[in-house]
Amino acid sequence: MSDLYQKLEDIVSEKFISNSEYVRHAYSRNVDPVLQGIPSIVIRPRDAKEISEILKIANEDNIPVYPRGGGDCEFGGSKPIGDGGILLDMKRMNNIINLDQENLIITAEAGISWGKLNEYLSDYGLYTGCMGPGSGMTASIGGGISHHSVGGGGCAKYGACTNQLVSLEVVLPTGEIIETGSQANKFSKIPFNRFGNGPDLAGLFCGDNGILGVKTKVSLQIFPKPPYANYKTFALNRKSAPISSEILSDIRHKGIDVYDAMYIMDLVVGLGLKEGLFPMWEKNLKRKCGIFFYTIEANSEAELEEKTKQLDNIILGKNKTQELGSEISDGNIARWHYEEQGHWQMYHNLWGLYPALEPLTAECFTPINTYPDILLDLDQWDMEHNDDIQKVTNITGQRPITGSGPVLLVDGCNVELTCGFTSNPPYFDGKYYDIIDEINLKLWKSILERVTKHGVQWYMMGDILSRLFVEIGAIRPEYHYLMKLIKDSVDPKHILSRGKFNFW
Repeated sequence: MSDLYQKLEDIVSEKFISNSEYVRHAYSRNVDPVLQGIPSIVIRPRDAKEISEILKIANEDNIPVYPRGGGDCEFGGSKPIGDGGILLDMKRMNNIINLDQENLIITAEAGISWGKLNEYLSDYGLYTGCMGPGSGMTASIGGGISHHSVGGGGCAKYGACTNQLVSLEVVLPTGEIIETGSQANKFSKIPFNRFGNGPDLAGLFCGDNGILGVKTKVSLQIFPKPPYANYKTFALNRKSAPISSEILSDIRHKGIDVYDAMYIMDLVVGLGLKEGLFPMWEKNLKRKCGIFFYTIEANSEAELEEKTKQLDNIILGKNKTQELGSEISDGNIARWHYEEQGHWQMYHNLWGLYPALEPLTAECFTPINTYPDILLDLDQWDMEHNDDIQKVTNITGQRPITGSGPVLLVDGCNVELTCGFTSNPPYFDGKYYDIIDEINLKLWKSILERVTKHGVQWYMMGDILSRLFVEIGAIRPEYHYLMKLIKDSVDPKHILSRGKFNFW
């Protein structure tokens, strides 16, 4: 047993640390089929104090530390970059600390999942507004704050989950523990406001992808769930991408308050029907059509009726738009999405079309009026890279699929575009194919660069994208320089998430 291992074991006890090959490999992957970094040690702290002690030891020994929440990230964000280092598993810190019903604020440990947090709040008729990412049944709230997460429902109304952040407890890379927002005042008894007491330091840790501190405690605004809701689903039978873009733009320009609005491209609908994945649509849809749905909430029947009327006038006014029935069995996926918590079961529907395929994602934020052109360019990219794609097809018999999962309305006139491609992992039919790994990585970098040049905003960047963003010169040098100044200040040895954004 190494001296490092013994020092860490003394902090958490032998039950919550491991260097076994089995455990280390279990923590070496995220969602993607390409990236793999095997930690030297996996450790599961119980509180900020233990994390502080771990980070101080890591600084003494110059060992990188990689925080991991739910491990649902799709860019390799919660695993080592390369092999080695300490993997900091946050899932043991999954307790609710306080529900302040009077001020509508919930405080919880950062390792708790969005699903568990909202299940607890539902007993009080409350929710978190944005329900976190689409993987929110297991994704942690600390990871959500680290990525400006969206996708788990409510993002058209509330925006990214960082919009509802009130305060954070953070362990800095050198081991100091700080609190932000109202809690910067040592006399403040409860978290109640993010802004004030000087600059918004919480903003440094929102979207930092884990490079500036370990989030240990999160306080969020919460909201009463309105008593009335309506949800409708429509088939867009012609030019579904531009028509859906027009609908989303009209909704924003008319100022209609929607909880969710989502477009599912015709590629996904057609392939899903072919594979029997959408039984609710088999009797109602042509194979070549897109799907659009909305969800609205209201505090009265009159308010609900008026919102429904305004939205239907927009959508049904478009050419060749067909309203599906009101029940789930009629094809109303919007009802299932809201009432049955389908937002945490179908969000990445492109990625689930074929069981063997795994995602190489290019998820990003972009203005509403830009995504139809990006989708067209992805078709062009697919044709340009057909030779490499065909090499994978020749081995597996299944062609990788390029496109997008749901296009989701988020803050302002922006959407989240869940584009990318799916491919086979390198292990197929009892044999490992290095060529599949090589092609997947080559194509992934290519599609990320292609989408970057559309001027999109990346939020979840992790291993591959944070470094590629720097290497292709997409990040403005002055911006990267300021990031480095901050990183050097709070983490002089670059202990935390070493390698992200090429901060080695």
